[in-house]
Amino acid sequence: MKELKNFMEQQAVCQTADTVNAENFSAWRQTVKTALDQLAMTGSLGSSFYASAKELSQDALKVLDQAEAEDLAQAIVKGRNEGFIRTFPILGLVVLSQKDSALFRQVFNQVILTGNDLVDFIDLTHKTRGFGRAVKSAIRSYLETHVSPYYAMKYRKQLADAIRLSRFKGDDAIYSYILSVYPETKGYSEEKLAAAYEQYAELAKRKEFIGLLEEGRKAEAAALLSDSDIDVDSLTAYYAKFDREIWQAVAKRTPLMKFLKYLAKFQREGVELAELAKEKITVANLQRAKVFPFRLVTAELALHGVEEEAFGSVREILLGVLDDYTDRYDWSDFNRYRWVIAPDVSGSMGSQIGRSSVLTFAHISAMFTAFFRRGLDQVEVLPWDTEVHSFDVLKNDSVRTQMDAMLKMVGGGTHMEVSVEHMIKHRIMTDYAVFLTDTEEYGRGWLKSWKKYRKMNPNAKAFLLRADTYLTAPISEADAEKYGIIQIFGWNDSVMDYIHYCITEKEHEHD
Repeated sequence: MKELKNFMEQQAVCQTADTVNAENFSAWRQTVKTALDQLAMTGSLGSSFYASAKELSQDALKVLDQAEAEDLAQAIVKGRNEGFIRTFPILGLVVLSQKDSALFRQVFNQVILTGNDLVDFIDLTHKTRGFGRAVKSAIRSYLETHVSPYYAMKYRKQLADAIRLSRFKGDDAIYSYILSVYPETKGYSEEKLAAAYEQYAELAKRKEFIGLLEEGRKAEAAALLSDSDIDVDSLTAYYAKFDREIWQAVAKRTPLMKFLKYLAKFQREGVELAELAKEKITVANLQRAKVFPFRLVTAELALHGVEEEAFGSVREILLGVLDDYTDRYDWSDFNRYRWVIAPDVSGSMGSQIGRSSVLTFAHISAMFTAFFRRGLDQVEVLPWDTEVHSFDVLKNDSVRTQMDAMLKMVGGGTHMEVSVEHMIKHRIMTDYAVFLTDTEEYGRGWLKSWKKYRKMNPNAKAFLLRADTYLTAPISEADAEKYGIIQIFGWNDSVMDYIHYCITEKEHEHD
């Protein structure tokens, strides 16, 4: 009889559901505006365990097609500038160009921030629509105001294509430098190219560097590269001619994000990395570059399989800065509350995030949990699959040690409500509980258990932090508001800022 009652209660909850998720479990459709906001801020169009990249892209296009032009414009600007993601806002801009040409022109330069953005916008426009007057006008405006020597070196051919496509006519000599890849194009001249080299020292130094390289004067080339503003990414065609000394200069000049990404390649090229890593990888530099410590974990994981002798000191720097960043993070607003962090350690969390990533959902969940646990004053960790597992690692142990302890637990089924039932049974009183999952299903009824917990602790709030970017919600918006549930979809570095915003929202309302 008890099982029948439980089944009937769960069926009653699901009666208002208006769709199913990818695993055929009952779910609720998000409003177009909610879906738009979550995709713009935290979503991605990469593949996940339950939905392919193609499926997620199709879902995203449905939202974009249904969105009102003003909502779409606001979301893509916010996503590109506050969410620090690119693909969805750029795709949204392509769709906006079809919905409202005036709004499109108004927000173009707020979404297209880099030469790479422009390249991707043009490519997506090629695939989805033609180049109408508004699009060509926006591209011409970007070329007029945003082309710099750095972009001219880095995106030379792509910018040349944009000039030809939009029929842009610029007086500055730099445009002849760009068009030198298509010297037959109207507007290019040898005189203007020579003027570009005279006017822009960076372009002249790049030309000089290539000349030295071609002549085999590599020591001089390395010295020039070390002390110039040559864009190293524009030199990929010449990488085969680089020697160890030139690669050392490249590593020295590489910005922090790319330095973290290319650590293993630099090691293979014989670069002496220990001192460079110590100089570049610091908390201050991470904060200045708006790099969240997840990037340190990605970089450290990429070094697995590399000889310990060659990379041991760099690993120590990465993991040391990870702990230092955690300790120096501003936890003051978070530490006004009690916290429970409940990470999903079921088997599906071991799925790889994207085809080329070294990360799994479990890595990010473990990183998030360890970051919170080490930083917060009042926090309890409840890893779960079909049961809650004890987590006996010391709170002050390194972030990586705490991560490893969680990663060893990954496996088994998914019964999300067991963490809440554990909180009820042991009368764990918290202000905020964060549940990290990929939401294949919610077992025998997470919402039912959360309602029961709220009777014991009426002011408690829950963050449901999902690894996937499905455009369905496991909890209806009405129930979420009634029972203090905040649903966050997709992984992104801005999640921490969003959680911080949510816990200080009342104060913002009073300001």
